[in-house]
Amino acid sequence: MSVGALGGAAQDATLPVLSPARFWSPVHRDLMLTLLLLAFLPNLPAMQTGQDLIPRDYLTIPPVDSRGRRPFRPDAVLEKHIWPLDAEPPVEGESLTGERGEEQVWKVAQANEAGTLSQGVGHAYTSLELPAREVRLARLSGASTLHVNGRAYSGDVYRFGFGGVPVQLEAGVNHFYVSGSRGGFTLTFPVSESGLYHGGWDDTVPHLTAGEAARGALGLELANLSEHPTGPIQVRYGGEGLDQRVINFEGLAALGVNQFSLPLSGKGPGVDRTEPVALNVRVTHAPPSSKAASRPARVLDFNLDLKVVQPGQKVLRTYESGVDGSVQRYALVPPSAAEEGAAVEEAEMGMVLSLHGASVTAWRQASCYRQRPDFWLVAPENRRAFGFDWQDWGRRDAYDVLDLALVESDVSRRKTYVTGHSMGGHGAWHLAANDLDGFAACAPSAGWESFDSYGGRPQGELRELWHAADASSKTLDLIDNLKQLPVYVLHGTADSTVSAKEALTMMGALSEANGTFEAHFQGGAGHWWGDQCMDWPPIFEFFRGKSIPEMPLSIDFTTVAPSIDSTHHYVHVEQPMRYGEPLRIQGKLDPDASLAEFTTKNVQLFQFELPYSSVQLDGQLLEVEPHEGGHWFRRSEESWSQVEGGPSSTEKSAARSGTLKRAFDNQFLMVVGTGGNEAEDRALAARAAFDAGVWRYRGNGRAEIWTDEKLQSSLEETAGRNIILYGNSETNSAWSLVLDEGCPIQVRQGVVELKRGEDRERYEGEDIGCAFVFPRRGEEETLVGVLADTGVLATRLGSVLAPFVSGVGYPDYAVFDSGILSRGDGGVLAAGWMDSSWVIPAR
Repeated sequence: MSVGALGGAAQDATLPVLSPARFWSPVHRDLMLTLLLLAFLPNLPAMQTGQDLIPRDYLTIPPVDSRGRRPFRPDAVLEKHIWPLDAEPPVEGESLTGERGEEQVWKVAQANEAGTLSQGVGHAYTSLELPAREVRLARLSGASTLHVNGRAYSGDVYRFGFGGVPVQLEAGVNHFYVSGSRGGFTLTFPVSESGLYHGGWDDTVPHLTAGEAARGALGLELANLSEHPTGPIQVRYGGEGLDQRVINFEGLAALGVNQFSLPLSGKGPGVDRTEPVALNVRVTHAPPSSKAASRPARVLDFNLDLKVVQPGQKVLRTYESGVDGSVQRYALVPPSAAEEGAAVEEAEMGMVLSLHGASVTAWRQASCYRQRPDFWLVAPENRRAFGFDWQDWGRRDAYDVLDLALVESDVSRRKTYVTGHSMGGHGAWHLAANDLDGFAACAPSAGWESFDSYGGRPQGELRELWHAADASSKTLDLIDNLKQLPVYVLHGTADSTVSAKEALTMMGALSEANGTFEAHFQGGAGHWWGDQCMDWPPIFEFFRGKSIPEMPLSIDFTTVAPSIDSTHHYVHVEQPMRYGEPLRIQGKLDPDASLAEFTTKNVQLFQFELPYSSVQLDGQLLEVEPHEGGHWFRRSEESWSQVEGGPSSTEKSAARSGTLKRAFDNQFLMVVGTGGNEAEDRALAARAAFDAGVWRYRGNGRAEIWTDEKLQSSLEETAGRNIILYGNSETNSAWSLVLDEGCPIQVRQGVVELKRGEDRERYEGEDIGCAFVFPRRGEEETLVGVLADTGVLATRLGSVLAPFVSGVGYPDYAVFDSGILSRGDGGVLAAGWMDSSWVIPAR
């Protein structure tokens, strides 16, 4: 068969001719076995360093398992060829059967000279033999995951053009598996200088405005192409009209990649400036103290161009996210100058939140709109062009950006509207449905209802549980909210990407619920029919004059969870009776009688904020002392009582609650254990690095990774931050520092113990994983997300979890074993919600 080349054409392997008389001599028998091995392992001829490594020969297999949006994904290839510590690579002709139940066979396939394998595959395997150990950039485009010698790395599945991630290649044979491809992929290992590296492909750079002070920050991505940490990093930067600044950062770990925030300040470019401003950047780092004597400091010098726009023009801005400290982009479209004699009253100015579709950037979204005299428009980025479908951290990004735009524009919050196209159309439905009093009107264009109606999600034994943890995405279930909101629906009749049936389904539900809406279906139009499918004049006419009601005398409020939406006008919900089920409050006010009447469903604790003297709850009349702070009410069994205040610091609240995804907030810090053996510590570090890489790729994110030893010595520095723990109580010494003794889930080597009510459940094995969320010890507002394991095998299951994928819901806790690789949900041992006291209820 053909074997790999160093960026050139494939060469034929020439086999020696063996004499039949001597064929079975011991020497020739060993030679024959070696040659047979070479025939089944692609690319084994020794490679020379200093050249691009381009695998050409692959073994590929069609999909044997379904993928899709679910928290535990079966993977028969991982189970057989990657996950075991003694895994063997596949051979040509070997068969495998997975979840789909269809036997598939590994077959030979060849990439072109650029390293592109054009055919779609389930998994692909290749190998390279190197004469020496070295660090390279692995550049995988068109696929989501690359395993290198058993360690997982994130790929550039959406083909953003990113230049790769650092990987460690070993002397001898290296094994590579590619999975999650989208119609083919390209894999190369280009030559690059070792040490600190700036590729320039993923910096987050804002615009400057002529004649205005610099604002925002620049996100600088740096990588460490070394098996040694860098030591402290110093960044000096400045430019014409920009302050010269020096910032010191902690160094990058071996093979580390992260974003560094560089705040911008200064008087800015001159009023006549039209050319970009060059930001001069110098990055230096000293080697670790143990290497200082033999390795000099590394210096990187480069310029970054900052585009200059004129006042009043569309502009790309940035801000630093409270989620992780990363720098995120958004685009702002200010109003056009009003015609003479037609000035817009300040009270009539509106703010439009416009959400982009998949693969569209914030700047491209804003570029589709013309400026109008009576509207500001702001386009967030969803953290990436694909991002999170405007859910999870995408929704958070939308609200963070909206708040910034309202401050800059001084537009009233009551004059806020939401619209979006395609994925952004779903986002418009999603934000409006989950924030009933957040927008004065909603206008989805080519939007889809939910992941189940558009694309679908895999079936599974625990489908309802996972979907309950992602209930906010099911906008049709929140039609009782949407029916109260003015809605304008726009869609093309010939849309083959998002069928017009999606719009008709939502409109039918609105009609049945007695909601009001307007709609336009563009005859013969497909999914994209030019800027007008977003910048549609009737939408803006529809928005004009509409405002969020100030004090409605009747309300009907549904929320899937207080952590998603807790407040509606004058009611504030903190706790449900049962987590994982929606809450609903219907009420009416009689101001003359100082009487408020409410009926509730699945509400345990809420606040009524008006100073009324009588409150009727589910038919029970309570006389209360009116005061400006309002009243708190708690339900116990079948009766209500007034209480002094909201949740205690030991209880769940709207601000501190599950699900698991909620832990990735408050500038979260990943902490890996170092108390195991070498293999365990290495596996934990690799697992955290993979999660950090996926977070960086999907969310333009920043993730710091500390060891448990560092957390112990610097615990006070982490106050106010969420912690993500990797390991267990024996391998990670931070466990007892951040988790209270009352935590109902305890994990140590070989054992998971779960306290359910007064009973205890015990799970034993080396392949048991656990994911859960719990309050951080000694703090009142922060959380700990725990990704625990009972051993190395459990840690190595991490790459099939999907905590950063929208449409995937994890409840408060889940315990699982390696059975997930073959049976998906069948490998889940326990999962569900903790109650309002962070206790797992009895069955």
